[in-house]
Amino acid sequence: MELVEFFIMGILFTLGVQAFAYVSIKVKMPWYAWAGLITGGLTFLFGIGWAGSSFIENVPQSGSLGLTVFCLPGLLLMVFIIRKYLPKGIRL
Repeated sequence: MELVEFFIMGILFTLGVQAFAYVSIKVKMPWYAWAGLITGGLTFLFGIGWAGSSFIENVPQSGSLGLTVFCLPGLLLMVFIIRKYLPKGIRL
């Protein structure tokens, strides 16, 4: 079961890299915005991995705390950067 989780995370990582590559061609943002988006994405995936491993090992309290501590800040970081640096009215 754990192998399926990490296989799906690998697929999500690959799709995320492809999405970042596509968006980087369409949108011009400063380098620190891209660094923040990448950091937020990796933090989000780390939180999903932490939570999945914790749930598989029957430690659900650690899994839910991992979602709160890692996934939520990563998601908020990505949303705030997109809201601040993505030009208005852009179509991807």
